[in-house]
Amino acid sequence: MSSELEELKFEIQKCKFERHELYQILDLYIYDDWDYRLDVELPILQSEHAMRMTAMQMMTNSISDAMERYKELIQVNSSYRIRHSQLLCEQTQLKNHIQILLNENRELLVEQSELPASYLEAKGFCEESRMNICVPSAKQQQC
Repeated sequence: MSSELEELKFEIQKCKFERHELYQILDLYIYDDWDYRLDVELPILQSEHAMRMTAMQMMTNSISDAMERYKELIQVNSSYRIRHSQLLCEQTQLKNHIQILLNENRELLVEQSELPASYLEAKGFCEESRMNICVPSAKQQQC
């Protein structure tokens, strides 16, 4: 049992030594890697950051332009809506005026169709009156 204990102590010591060695390797790797990252990756990251900031600025400008265009379209739409309302009112007035003119035209057609009959009646009445009225020179000739 004591030999097993000695072996376990030796294994633990061996593990501690390997762990210490791995920590040293890891420290070297981290510091070497960190320096490499600072030298190589930092400019790449800065370039990517600059490109993303430029893209974001372009997007902001595009959104601002779209908002301005949207406001312009709202104004144009509003003016078209107002003009459309005016035209609808004018259309209604014109329809009413057309209806009035059609009614007047219908009345005139009725009157016009009655005119020939009354014209013939008036002509006959005039003829009859002419016959009944004696012209003074004609009376002297008859008398």
